[in-house]
Amino acid sequence: MYQDEIMGDLLVYPDQGSVCFGSGKDCWAFTLTKFARIYAKKFNTEMEKLRKRLWGDNYYDAKAKKWKVEAVSDEGKDLKRAFA
Repeated sequence: MYQDEIMGDLLVYPDQGSVCFGSGKDCWAFTLTKFARIYAKKFNTEMEKLRKRLWGDNYYDAKAKKWKVEAVSDEGKDLKRAFA
């Protein structure tokens, strides 16, 4: 109904950097791209891969140093989502 070929894709995708999170009251804003750039430099990894990991059901197991799609570590402990 709202699709127009001239306008292109009107959906927003946080994992592609087309969404900005912010607060006018507290004067801050960021995109997942900004966080991915910061952490990619810190952890010496690719920004694009990290940006996709920051959105959705992705979990980082710090002890095992690997990304998981399950919320449980290899040791059976609960993991927190990468971005919440």
